[in-house]
Amino acid sequence: MKLKTTRDNLLKYTKTPFDGQDYETVAHLIAGNQLIAAANFIDRLDTMVRDTMKIVIMNTCPKISYEMFGTIEFYEGGQ
Repeated sequence: MKLKTTRDNLLKYTKTPFDGQDYETVAHLIAGNQLIAAANFIDRLDTMVRDTMKIVIMNTCPKISYEMFGTIEFYEGGQ
């Protein structure tokens, strides 16, 4: 699995106003192979941040996405 690559891709969003700490938290959980904790954290976030994180993870490593969310594809509502 590409744990460190996924972490690095999520850390690119740490300068995002208001949500930067959330990206950093999830990035470090994933790098520490704490995928279930990261998935639980993501599921409790606001919609935009949650969706962005899921897309970044799915695009970086489908295997991590499957471990965390049980899917390797992202479906946006209404499409």
